[in-house]
Parts: sequence; C-alpha cells; structure tokens
Amino acid sequence: MSVFTESNLPASEAEIDFTDLENQYVVPEQEETLENVVVVDNIPVVDESKEEKLVQVLKKIFKKHGTVKANGIHMPKDSSSGKPKTKGYAFVEFETAQQAQAAIFNLNGYKLDKSHSLLVNAFMDVERYTEVNDAYQAPPEAPFEEREHLRSWLTDEYGRDQFAVYADQELSVFWNETAHPAEKAISRSNWTEAYAQWSPLGSFLCTVHEQGLVLWGGPSWKKLARFIHRKVKLVDFSPSERYLVTFSADPISVDAVNQMLGPGNEHQNPYTIDDEGHTVCVWDAHTGSLLRSFPPVRSEDGKPVKSSWPQFKWSPSEKYFARLNQNVSLSIYEASTMSLLDKKSIKIAGIQDFAWCPNLIVDPRTGTTRPEMLAYWTPEEGNLPARVTLMSVPSQAIVRTKNLFSVFNASLHWHPKGQALCVRVQRYT
Repeated sequence: MSVFTESNLPASEAEIDFTDLENQYVVPEQEETLENVVVVDNIPVVDESKEEKLVQVLKKIFKKHGTVKANGIHMPKDSSSGKPKTKGYAFVEFETAQQAQAAIFNLNGYKLDKSHSLLVNAFMDVERYTEVNDAYQAPPEAPFEEREHLRSWLTDEYGRDQFAVYADQELSVFWNETAHPAEKAISRSNWTEAYAQWSPLGSFLCTVHEQGLVLWGGPSWKKLARFIHRKVKLVDFSPSERYLVTFSADPISVDAVNQMLGPGNEHQNPYTIDDEGHTVCVWDAHTGSLLRSFPPVRSEDGKPVKSSWPQFKWSPSEKYFARLNQNVSLSIYEASTMSLLDKKSIKIAGIQDFAWCPNLIVDPRTGTTRPEMLAYWTPEEGNLPARVTLMSVPSQAIVRTKNLFSVFNASLHWHPKGQALCVRVQRYT
C-alpha cells in the first residue's frame, strides 16, 4: 500500500490499494473434513422392520463416548433382492473429532453379540486407504537391532540371583552371595522417588515416580517402557508379565495430566474423557500402551468400597482377569478386548473371595485342555450353609459345590498344578 501524505490523499476509499495488507493477513480457507465421522463395520444385516431398533442400540452404545448428532447414524441399504436390507455397516457422526477418536479407541472390537464384534474406524482413514496405490511397494527394511535379554541374569556362571535395596535415595541391585559379601551390579541415585518392585519372573525392575512408572531391564538396565499415571501408589503384574496394573488414589484428570506433561507434550497423554475419575489402569507391559482404565469399586448404592490389592486376579492363560465386589458380584474380563465377559458382572450374593485354578488341566482321557476354572466361597445366610463353588470360565457353568457348616471364615488355596483345592475354614465354637 502506498504511503499517503496530506498532499496526495485519495479522493475516495475505493482508490486505496489494500492488496499488500490482504496478502499479509489473508485467512486460509478452512478445509471441510469429516474427522468427526466414524465407520462402523460388522453390524447385523437387517430389514426395514428392525432398522430403527438397531439404530437405537447403536445410539445407546456410542452415546457413552460422545454426542451423536440428530440423524447422525446412517446405514446404507441394498435393494437388489427386492426387499431393502442394510449392508452391515454404518456411518456415525459426532459433534467433535475428539468424540469420534474416543469412540474408535474404546469401541473398536466391542462385542455387540456372540457373532458380531464392531470394527470402528475413522471415515477419513477409510478415504485415505482407498487412495493407496494398488501396486505393491515393499517397505524399507529396518536394520536389525539386537535387544538385550531381559533375563540375562539366568546365565550367571555362578547361578546367583539378584536383589534390590533402596536406601538414602539410592537404589542398588546386588548379586546374592552365600560365602562372600554381596556384589553390587548397579547403583543409581534418585533412580526412584518412592520404591522399586520386581516383576514376577524377574524380567523388569519397576521404579515409582510422581508422574508414573518406568520399567528397566537387561544387563545395562535400560529404560524399557514408561507409564503415565499421576501419583501412582500400587503396582501389579500379570503372572507372565504381559500386563501391568497400576492404582492411584488421585482420580484421573486429562487436564491435570496435560498440565503435568507441559505445553507441546499433550500427545503423550494416554487418557481420554472416558478415563476421567478412574483410579486403576491396565497396560501392555511390553509396549506401554494403556489398554483400559477402571473406576473405583462401588456398592449397589454407589458408595466407594474398600478393596484389597491386587484388585485383579489373572487366569493362568492370562486370557481372563477378574475383580471382586465383595458381597455383591464377580466381574470377569476378557484380556483380548478388556471387556466384561458376556457384558455383565456375575451376581453372587455374599461372595467373600475367589481364586483361579493356577494351571491349565489336561483331560487324561481325551488329551484336551479343560476350560479354565475358579473357586469362590459364600458365608452362611439364614438357614443356608456356607458354600464353596467351582465355576468353569468362560461358560460360567457350575462344576461343583460343597456345603460347609458352622463356618464364619474361609480361605482358598489351590495346589500349584491345580490338582486339588484346599479350603481352610474357621468354625464357630
């Protein structure tokens, strides 16, 4: 724009050239996207008489993770047979892209019924995949990077074990010696802020910090994975170290985690709005991915209930894990989907404790592996005696029950190979 003085002022505003200002402060046109739309595949194929009912079922599922727009569920139809039927997939439109991402994260793999598991993907991803070149292009081969063996201590020529000591802000790992003083393998100051804990098989050493957990391992004690869980207090591993469970008395807050991570690091936050208020998290111990978070255990009237640690007990195959709501119910989850078995907890009035059979038992007659099994016990109630029950999983069939009389407390102890169940009872005298 030209510089004007009193002597060369334009006669009107129309004579002023604003081109340079327009170019400098131009506002780019917003590209219209469909980031708030998800594609839901593998839904039942129905005719028009059942279409509205299916829409309502989908709305009920998806509204837990965001606001579905009015008329925001569209199911394409196929009329080639003369009777219009849905094609087995639907488009769901949310108010925001964040809600769509939350639905994808939480509902992909959701079991609608025994024969339908939802496949939820972003609409824009589907569009991008359709533009992929049909000609195969081999990806670049990544150079082989040898990883340290996480249980290298088993190769020690003297057959020694290791133990950890935390004192004066210094965490040390020693080789256990019988005839000589313990040999220090490694020592680091401020390695942990609270305590350290070994995984069940000794593959990992876990350190606890204000921001969460860190797993270390291998001969050089490298950092293997990081788990963000503010003010974490308790840690537990599944028996084969595939999963990691953490607890914090401080409920999850997405904003608080973002603030803790600092500006520009929000992408490291593993939580969504669906995790708000939860206190227990289940992680993939090898990748550091958050698999699911859980709210505190509550009674039927909604009040928090004190629960023992570990909150979850794992089946020997790690296909299932379960949590007790004492006196009320037993919740069994499938590890592959992190969802409730048969979508609901098992109501067991008075249930006090349970224990998984610690081994997969092979039927000697057929050579096949029997289903997994757990035992639980319930106390006396009125004229009913106390009872120990064996339940098959996943069928939830009752295998055997045993009545116990004049019993006010019991504890369950399986044989290590699952060949017998011992019930230690305390009787009224």
